[in-house]
This record gives sequence, C-alpha cells and structure tokens, in this order.
Amino acid sequence: MEFVDDLFRFGAISNLFWVAFLARGNHSKLAYSYLTIATMISCICFLITSAYDENALFGPFGYLVAFASRLVVVLTWLFSINALSDNFKIGPLYLLVLGIYCIRSIVFQLDIIPHDVFAVTSYVMRATIYVFILYKVFTERSGDLLEKRRKFRIWFMFLITFGPAIFTLNRIFISDTLYVDDVSLLESIVVFFGSSFLLFHSIRPQEKYPFEAGDSSVPDMSFNGTLPDGHTELLAADKHNLTILKEKMEAGLYREPGLTVAKIADTIKIQEHRLRKLINRHLGYRNISQYLNDYRVDEAKNRLSDINERHVPILTIAMEAGYVSLRPFNRAFKNRTGRTPSAYREEYLGAQSSSSNNTHSIRP
Repeated sequence: MEFVDDLFRFGAISNLFWVAFLARGNHSKLAYSYLTIATMISCICFLITSAYDENALFGPFGYLVAFASRLVVVLTWLFSINALSDNFKIGPLYLLVLGIYCIRSIVFQLDIIPHDVFAVTSYVMRATIYVFILYKVFTERSGDLLEKRRKFRIWFMFLITFGPAIFTLNRIFISDTLYVDDVSLLESIVVFFGSSFLLFHSIRPQEKYPFEAGDSSVPDMSFNGTLPDGHTELLAADKHNLTILKEKMEAGLYREPGLTVAKIADTIKIQEHRLRKLINRHLGYRNISQYLNDYRVDEAKNRLSDINERHVPILTIAMEAGYVSLRPFNRAFKNRTGRTPSAYREEYLGAQSSSSNNTHSIRP
C-alpha cells in the first residue's frame, strides 16, 4: 500500500512541477502565471510534508516548505475560482483571506495556540472556503456559455462537497486526530489525476481554454451576417437566430433586470443550448453577463456623456440599463472603460463645457 501511495505521490509531484514550469512563461492559459506557480508549489510542498519529515530533507528550509504547504487550501481556492471564472481579479477580499491564511500558518508553526484549538479553527475556515466555492460555481453556472465548463462545474461541486468530507472523516476516525499531516492513498490519487488534467492542458498551447478548445476570444456584438476570422460557418437557421437576437437586444431586451439565457432563448424562440453555442462560438462570449454588459455599458456611456442628462443620477442610469444595483454596474463599467461612471461623466461633460466656452469666446 505504501508503495502505491508513493507511486501516485511522486507522479503528482512530477505533474505539478511541469505545470508550474510551463506557467513560468505564461505558457499555461489556466490562470495567472504567478497564481498557477504558487498553487503548484504549495501542492508539491503539501505532498512532501504530509508524508515525510521536511526538516530532515531540507534542513532549515524545511520551515519554509511547511509554511508553503499550509497555504494549499487557500491557493487552490483562488486557482479554482480563476479557472471557472472569466476576467478574474484578485481583489481585496481574496487578499484578505490569503493574508489570514499566512498568519494562520505562522501561528501553527510557532505553537502559539494549542493544536486542538487550531484544528477546530482551521476546519471552520476550510468549510467557509468550500461553501464559497460552491456558491460561486453554482450561481455562475446558469450564465456560463461554455458547455464543457458547465458540465465540469457539476463534477467540481461533487468533488468539493464529498472530497473534503471524506478526507476529514479519514483524519478524525482513521488517523484518530484532527491536525495530523498524514495523507491517505485516496488523497494522493485525487491529486495525481487532478494534476494530470492540468498538465494535459498546459502542454497544449493551441487550446485557448481547457474547457472549450474551439471558442473564440474576440467578442463581436455587431453581427451583420458575416463572421470574423476563426469563427465557424453559420447555418441558415443560426444566421436567422443571430439576426433576431441582435434586433431584440438593440430594441432594449438587455434592459430587463435579471435577464438569463433561458429568458432570452424563450424570447427569440430557440433552444437554450443552441443559444449558448451561438453566443459563444459566433459572437465570442464566454458568459452571458459579459454579453449583456457590453450593451448596458454602451448605453450608460452614451447617457453619461450626454449634457442633457447631466442631472440624472448614476443609479437611475444603471437601473434603467438593466442592473439591479450600483455595485455590479460600477464593476462592469470600470472593467470596460478603465474609469468609474462618475469620472467618465466628469471627463466628458467637462470637455463639452470647455468646448462650448471656447466657442462663445471667439464670437464677435
């Protein structure tokens, strides 16, 4: 049994090493390069410390290896959210959780608090992270336009739900302790196959995305019957559906709050799975929010730069464009323009006011 465990463990370490190496030159498209490398190194350190004496292997550097290994949960969490999301950014919330985990690792290594207390706190933190991942995976699935990724989310939710539960029960009842670092054969197998999946896609640079090799990367909202380079050929029925979709959106369908793929499909009388494929493969979007935001932000830009609407509150403009609150509007607007709505309005209205003043000043 120990031989089989070592076999899968060293196989996983080898896979993780190569994924990190390929990510070094941004070869891997799975995540930010530095996030990929950090996650892979942490997983390698975890596999080592959970089976061997890191201090005996690495001497004084063993403490660094142990520290890195205890960040495996939070780094895997960030990596997973990135892999299942579009336009992922490590914001203040993610940095806060990462900082807490760094402090947690230092506290454990310095033996500041009893291990039993530390173990209970750790499992609460882990449970919170797993619940957060499940929430993200579940809530974003309906708007996902990549069919392979939609299916993968189901398996991912299963693994996140039952995997940690099995490992925790193993540590409590089989290992007979909460804070033991021993890893079962099952854990080694899971890490091996997971790392094999990552390596498989890391060595295939022709794939723009691990969940959908043929998806396009350049959204084109202005469909006019022709397709950009790299997009698959349109059938007559698909061309008709895209024309209707464009007409409905330009007529203001995007302004409906809480608009989903199912509602759009029902409006234009098309099967939901066909609509997902059309928007993804022929227009280049990976999620429905990205598609709707382009229309909504364009409308907001026009209204914010209109001097006749200078007294209309930004919240009113956001909600009339289809947003249910100000926060998602601000985030989407800044992602597309690089400025906040208020800064955008101030800049454009200020330019118009300056132009108007200059015009009056040169009149005889």
